Amino acid sequence: MKKFIAVSIILFICWVRCGDDRPEVQIIHPADGSTVSGTVDITVEAFDEDGIEKIEFYIDDSLEYTVISEPYIYEWMTTILPDSSEHTIYAKAYDTRENEKRSVSISVIVFNNIGGLEWRYETSGYVFSSPAIGSDGTIYVGSYDGYLYALNSDGTLKWRYQIGSYVYSSPAIGSDGTIYVGADDDYLHAINPDGTLKWRYQTSGNVYSSPAIGSDGTVYVGSDDNYLHAINPDGTLKWLKVIYYVIRSSPAIGSEGTIYFGYMYYGLYAINPDGTVKWHYSTNGTVDSSPAIGSDGTIYVGSDDDYLHAINPDGTLKWRYKTGGNVFSSPAIGSDGTIYVGSNDDYLYAINPDGTLKWQYQTGGMVRSSPVIDSDGTIYVGSDDDYLYAINPDGSVRWRYQTGGDLHSSPALGPDGTIYIGCRDRSLYAIQGSGQLANTSWPMFHHDVKHTGNVESGF
Repeated sequence: MKKFIAVSIILFICWVRCGDDRPEVQIIHPADGSTVSGTVDITVEAFDEDGIEKIEFYIDDSLEYTVISEPYIYEWMTTILPDSSEHTIYAKAYDTRENEKRSVSISVIVFNNIGGLEWRYETSGYVFSSPAIGSDGTIYVGSYDGYLYALNSDGTLKWRYQIGSYVYSSPAIGSDGTIYVGADDDYLHAINPDGTLKWRYQTSGNVYSSPAIGSDGTVYVGSDDNYLHAINPDGTLKWLKVIYYVIRSSPAIGSEGTIYFGYMYYGLYAINPDGTVKWHYSTNGTVDSSPAIGSDGTIYVGSDDDYLHAINPDGTLKWRYKTGGNVFSSPAIGSDGTIYVGSNDDYLYAINPDGTLKWQYQTGGMVRSSPVIDSDGTIYVGSDDDYLYAINPDGSVRWRYQTGGDLHSSPALGPDGTIYIGCRDRSLYAIQGSGQLANTSWPMFHHDVKHTGNVESGF
């Protein structure tokens, strides 16, 4: 009898072991208890004699991804997750006979330092200029100390060019790497990529306007001398257009080469590429805002009359939206056509394409900075309350970073997600963001990171 029982137990154990036909599965990366950041390759090893049909990846009990062939890898983007958050990961393997097995769970902690300081570079003057970014990652920005700075992506100085007068204008970068910037010395300066002077063009007034670059290399810039200047790539004059009022708005260039810009007292001009007037639109206030151009050709611009104006390509009013203060900020356009713009009433506004309010977010100071939009829809904008804000597409705040002064400068977004912004505390800040520049018709001040102001320019 005892022999019979022993044999039965052995047979039962064998039956149990031999009957487990489920596949083998384990997570080999990342390690349990590790801290992760950026894009994480969750890597699984799995085996079954009959073959693996699929692997499912679960994060916090939610199915995130399925793969049906080797390598069994899921690229997990963690930059959208809060820092210091803990997450549980496991995988399920299925064989061709529909047997399944779940791996041992692992836990990881996400930490990307999103919204944290990467570096800060201090000049000797206010930094109201908005940074432009070259093809090699060099950051160019002007300062009230009279210099144009070229900084490496790690925050070290590459070179600086002495202009000798306030630099409020934001630099623009040509296709050959030439950097164009205006200054209070009445000149537009063209600087070679090595920091030497290429040429300079004299106007008869301060150049607060930021230059725009046409598809043929023509540089357009306004001046306090009441003229819009069209300058050839060699620094010679192409044509002048007198407006009879100061031009501090930065020009924007449409798909047919039309140049749009605002001016003091009061309105927006559309100028043909040959310098003739296409049309004029009247506002009830000064237009220092730089226009943004939608995919359908609609021109959006702010004014000191407290309105955001939407103007049809023929110069007629499409709609206008009233904020609670002067609109010095330049608009940016999201992937769904939402228009984002700041106001001196302390709010960032999100306006639907039909001119109705989507949402508004209140900061603690005037919003003269112009927003930039990243690839996941996050909107970054500075405020006079000293904070750089990251706002979710639904209008909620994602994070904010406190600087040492007012943020008149408009942020630029680097290819690695870094946000660069100038500050009244005389510094340029580099803050860690979470995405690249959005691929929309006009995602930031002056259209793109090179500040061409040209709808035809790539990103």
